[in-house]
Amino acid sequence: MLTEKLKNIPKSSGCYLFKDKKGQIIYVGKAKHLPNRVKSYFSGNKHSDKTKLLVENVADVDFLTTLDENSALVLENDLIKTHKPKFNIKLKDDRSKKWYITLSDGNFPRLEVKNDTNLDSTPLLEVPSSNLAYEIYDSIHDIFNLRSCSYELSPENVENGKFSVCLEYHMGRCDAPCVANTNKFVYKSVIDEVKQLLSFNFDTIRRKLTRQMNYFSTKLEFEQANLVKFRVDSLNKCEKLLESTRVGEYLVLADDFKTRFGLKFTPIDIEMYDNSHTMGDCQVAGLVRYTNGKKNKSEYRKFNIKTVVGPDDYASFDEVLRRRFTRLLKERKTLPNLVIIDGGKGQLSVAKRVFEELSLLDRVDLVSISKNSSHKSENLHFVDGDVVKFERNKFFNLLASIQDEVHRFAITFHRQKRSKSLIG
Repeated sequence: MLTEKLKNIPKSSGCYLFKDKKGQIIYVGKAKHLPNRVKSYFSGNKHSDKTKLLVENVADVDFLTTLDENSALVLENDLIKTHKPKFNIKLKDDRSKKWYITLSDGNFPRLEVKNDTNLDSTPLLEVPSSNLAYEIYDSIHDIFNLRSCSYELSPENVENGKFSVCLEYHMGRCDAPCVANTNKFVYKSVIDEVKQLLSFNFDTIRRKLTRQMNYFSTKLEFEQANLVKFRVDSLNKCEKLLESTRVGEYLVLADDFKTRFGLKFTPIDIEMYDNSHTMGDCQVAGLVRYTNGKKNKSEYRKFNIKTVVGPDDYASFDEVLRRRFTRLLKERKTLPNLVIIDGGKGQLSVAKRVFEELSLLDRVDLVSISKNSSHKSENLHFVDGDVVKFERNKFFNLLASIQDEVHRFAITFHRQKRSKSLIG
C-alpha cells in the first residue's frame, strides 16, 4: 500500500500525513513539491534518530494538495492542532493564540476579528493567524455591504438622527443602517449569506452575483456590471483564502467517518457510479469524483455501455467498473480511496466481484447507497453485509449530494445520447 502511494505522489504543494499500521496519523508535514519532500524520507541514510524512528513506524501516507506553499503551511497548522501527531513538536502547543471571525450582537451586527483573549461570542470560523483572519475579513467586506463602524445602532439613536453616513457608504460598501437606509430584515439576509460563505457554500453566492452581473450587462449598465464583477473576483479570492481551512475541516469529518465505520482508508478521493437508460435503450453510465469534499470535474467520466443488451443494471456496472479500474491499474493512475455504487445489495455484490477479480478490495473501500421511495439517499451498504441508515450530519449530507450529482451527470449524458439517436 505504502509503496504504491509513493509511486503516485501528487506533483503539487501540499501536506503529507504519515500513518502507522493502526491507521493513526503520527506525523504531518508540508512541502512546496510533495514528491521531493516525501521521497527524501525513504532515500539515503543521513537521517536523525527521530526521522529514522518515524520512517520505521510509517505504514501508510495520505496527501492533501494546496494551491501554494503558504496554503500548505496554514493547512499543516490546522492538521497538527487537530490530530496532535506524536512525532510533531512544532505547532502542537494549544497555548498559542487562535484567531476567529465572528459577529457582534444587535440588529445590524458587524464582522469582527477576535482571538482567545477577547472572544465573547460564538465564532463563525477559526483560523491559525491574524494575517489570514484580516485578509478574510477584508475580502468579505469587498463582497457584502456590511457596516464596519462601532456606532450603537439602537432604534432610538437611528430615529433621532444621531448619525450621518460615512465614506464607506459613499464608496458603495455599506448600506448605511445608521440613517435607516436599510432595515434589519434586509441586513439579516446579507448576514445569512456571510454565514453561508463561512460554511464554504460559495456556489450559491456566486450564482446570485453572476445573475446580477448578467442582468446589468443585458441592460447595458456596464458600470454596475463591473461593480458586481469586482464582488465575484473578491469571492474567488476569499474561496482561495478559505480553502486550506475547509480541507482541514473536511479531513476531520472524513477521519471520523473512517473510524466509525471501519474503513481501511480516509475518503479523500471519492468516486461514485450510476447507470442511465430508457428500457434498455441508449445505455450509458457516469462517474463523478470528489476530492477533499469538493467536485473534481476534471476526473468526471462518461461511458457508453458496449456489451450489454437490454436493461441489465448489474451487467452494466460490471462492464463499467472493469473498464475503469483495468485502465487505472494499467496506467498506474491514483486509485480513489472510496468507491460508491448507486444501488443496493445486488449492485454492490457485482462491484465486489469485479474488485475481487482485480485484487482491489485491499486497496479501495467499496460501498453502495440505495434510495427510498422519495428518491432520497436512505441506506449505506457495506461489502460485509452491514447496512447503515443515513444520518443528519455533514458527511452523510455530502454523500447524498454526491449521489444527486452522479445521477444528474449520468441522466444528462443519457438524454444527450437519446436526442442524437432520435435525430439520426
